[in-house]
Amino acid sequence: KYTVGVLVSALVSGCEGLPPQLVQPEAPYNGAIPVTIDTPADQALECLAGSSAVKRSRTVFAVHSISDLTQKFSVDEDGPYVPRDTAGMLVTALSKAGVKQVNRVNTVVTEFEIARAREQILGDGQDAVVEGERLPYRPLERGALLGSDLVIDGAVTQLDFNTYSGGTEASLFGIGGGNRKFALTVGADIRVTDTRSTELVMAEAYSKQAVGVEVYGSIFRFFDSELFDVKIGSKSQEGLHSGIRWMLAEAAYNIVSTTLNHDGSCDRLLPKNYVEVAG
Repeated sequence: KYTVGVLVSALVSGCEGLPPQLVQPEAPYNGAIPVTIDTPADQALECLAGSSAVKRSRTVFAVHSISDLTQKFSVDEDGPYVPRDTAGMLVTALSKAGVKQVNRVNTVVTEFEIARAREQILGDGQDAVVEGERLPYRPLERGALLGSDLVIDGAVTQLDFNTYSGGTEASLFGIGGGNRKFALTVGADIRVTDTRSTELVMAEAYSKQAVGVEVYGSIFRFFDSELFDVKIGSKSQEGLHSGIRWMLAEAAYNIVSTTLNHDGSCDRLLPKNYVEVAG
């Protein structure tokens, strides 16, 4: 027994002492497969992209910033409730609507390369020919940058927790159960401005509720001096960030259809119109 114990101990300590390059790696754990993110408003946006109002339009859109003015964050959990790149969600929605866009959310790389080209130290791996002259650097061409016609900016201005809540709960002889419903509301104020005249073309406020439902049951029993607590149930909660994405998709649809004078034929694909028809 002593000999076997020593042998097992030596084998275990030997395995623990193996250098990292000789240890077999743990197999990675793979969860759900990645998917493209869709919102219930995407069908309407794709319908806009195929419409003549969008296809014939030469209007160039730009998104500047959608800031977080709610000033609400969680100290103990995840930090700010509103995602940092909210403007990126609006850019994606406008892209699904098929409109022309220029990037005004992040121009750091563009500004860097323009500055290096001005210093004549930025190249493309081959000479550039300008008016018959070969240049070993990237030239700055007048009018090369595309301007915008309409710029969109705004802020998430509303985040109200527990907009409504309710439910029922009952227990008898240690057996109980219940259900609970709750919601929070997020809202944003979005502006569209003509970049040439600075005229305010449109300004709208949008809001979205994120809802949740919880159903649960529990059993409490004492056996001798021991307490047994068994809980079962389910919980479904709409994500706040996905709710913001949906809200901005609806905003993008409204902005494009209004500014490009769309005939409204795609409105039927918006979720609210399904509800109206069903009613």
